[in-house]
Amino acid sequence: MFVVCSAVVAMKILRVDNFVCNFVRPFNRQLLWPSHTPLVIDAAMTKQTDLQKNADAASLVDSLVEAIVDGVMDHRYAPGQRLVATDLAEEFGVSRAPVREALHVLAGEGVVELVANRGARIRKLSRKERVDFLEFTEALCMLGVRQGVTRIDEGDNRKRLDEHFSVIEEAWSRRHAADFVDALYRYHIALNRISGNGFVKFFYERPYIRFYTIMLADLAPGENWEQYISNYREIHQTILDGDQAAAMECFSSHISWVLSFMKR
Repeated sequence: MFVVCSAVVAMKILRVDNFVCNFVRPFNRQLLWPSHTPLVIDAAMTKQTDLQKNADAASLVDSLVEAIVDGVMDHRYAPGQRLVATDLAEEFGVSRAPVREALHVLAGEGVVELVANRGARIRKLSRKERVDFLEFTEALCMLGVRQGVTRIDEGDNRKRLDEHFSVIEEAWSRRHAADFVDALYRYHIALNRISGNGFVKFFYERPYIRFYTIMLADLAPGENWEQYISNYREIHQTILDGDQAAAMECFSSHISWVLSFMKR
């Protein structure tokens, strides 16, 4: 009875897998435990294995979601393009089951549309939808700007943000709209992380935000490259200066200007 009770206490302290492999099974061979004890332990091991398999499957689906969105951002998949689960499974070297699940996740995120008897296709966004999206993300990014300014001098925050801005400058120099918009998106990811607001970070890094952001490249910066980079240089400098009011004003004015020509 003492041995059984000791084992129960130990199982609550040690992880089941380490406990079973390193402690329980040697004693089970040496002591006359009740016959049902190994079954209880084996059941625990089986449950943990199932949980691990589920976790691995979820991780695979998440990876496929990110890979498909990356494909859109890299222009391997175009808006309106049909996505065939079999083709994607072959491309990524996986079975069709996690691909189908990933497509359902992306449908829930608004990245793909599921069409009866035709599978999935990359969603096309209207001009109004892209305008609505920018108005929505303005609120998220404004929080990042407001709170990020106050923490710009902590740790290596200033250096990190400068590095991201250099990528914006590089994409601007090549006049590559998709890379430019992507660099802006990653700049705000960095700023949101600096802000320390977990909810802003979580929502801004959702797959649909990445997808919708790259869809803006058809409208912005358009023919307005010089003004666009000038605005962002000012936004970036006011953030580095720690001037919260000026940074917020610059960012708000910039978004209002972008919306004005996107709506034309």
